[in-house]
Amino acid sequence: MEVKYYIRVLQRGWWIILLTVIIAVNAALIVSYVVDPIFQTESLYVVSPNAALYDDTWDVVSSLDTLDRRSIINTYKEVLASSSTDIANPVFTGMQLEEVEDYDILVSVVPDSNTVQLTVTGPDPDKVVEISEGISNDAIDFINELYPVYTFSVLDRPDRPTEPFAPKPLQNAGLALIVGLIIGVGLAFLRDQLQSTLESVRLRSIVDNVSTAYTRDYIERRLNEEITQKPDETLSLGLINFRGFEEVIDVIPQSFANRAIQQLTQTLKEELRGRDLVGRWEKTQLAVMLPSTPGLAAENTFKRLQKILETPIQFADGADLEIRPDPCIGIVTNHDSPGLDELVDKAEDAVAKATAIQGDTLITVN
Repeated sequence: MEVKYYIRVLQRGWWIILLTVIIAVNAALIVSYVVDPIFQTESLYVVSPNAALYDDTWDVVSSLDTLDRRSIINTYKEVLASSSTDIANPVFTGMQLEEVEDYDILVSVVPDSNTVQLTVTGPDPDKVVEISEGISNDAIDFINELYPVYTFSVLDRPDRPTEPFAPKPLQNAGLALIVGLIIGVGLAFLRDQLQSTLESVRLRSIVDNVSTAYTRDYIERRLNEEITQKPDETLSLGLINFRGFEEVIDVIPQSFANRAIQQLTQTLKEELRGRDLVGRWEKTQLAVMLPSTPGLAAENTFKRLQKILETPIQFADGADLEIRPDPCIGIVTNHDSPGLDELVDKAEDAVAKATAIQGDTLITVN
């Protein structure tokens, strides 16, 4: 059941998802082509024992064991990082401070190795290589002089980048598509929840919460719309007063009274057309609005309904106590009463007369 609900929500909100994806992808492509390209180059350095200082192989092996201490390789990393942030470094000579700030320099130790990686990122492909080479030369000279036991040398020199490191339009567009899809699905479900909430609020304002029929205000509003918008069509209004219900409403349990009026409302809904409206008019009265229905057809409809509504309603299954609704009906058409107020007044007079007499309990105003 939940899967079907999710599918229906996605079907109703497909245009939201599509629109969100299109906006996200286009925004990613526009940003990718508008922002300045960024280039990146990497160089790799290795720390190894200085073989020239050792007399035999065993000393070299011992030196390698000592090199396994991470503090040694991390020291070389910090020295290289210090060279990359030293503005007095010859590599930065002739560069404005603003230019230097445009370049990102990152030094990291390659895991489980005695190698250090230097990454330079910036807007100029030639300048990133120049900076990387300058830092490398300055750091190698300083480190090898400071720590002659080990040799700090270049393993991989920096290459001039031919393609921008960022932005990457296709990659960004693919990521934007996924993000847009997620956001679109979320918006589709949010829209469905908001619609459900608004629909619930709307129904509470037009539906009587006891009988589940429409409220009197809503029926009157719909009557007025039909009269003003379709003046040439015949409209019939019937008011049904349940005389038997009226006589016992104040002495029976409220829960049973509510159940009885709900049952009567449901019966009317099942017997009427889809465009016919059932409303709660008074405490023991229901209104039935029959659009495009002349007086004779309306009278025949209400005669049929009257017979059905006369069926007794029991307090509970198998109980001896029951209510005989005794429906009394007043019918009027808009041909006899062109205005809403006059139409309602005549319908209420008709149902009052039908309730008062003991004979014919269905009165049609001619």
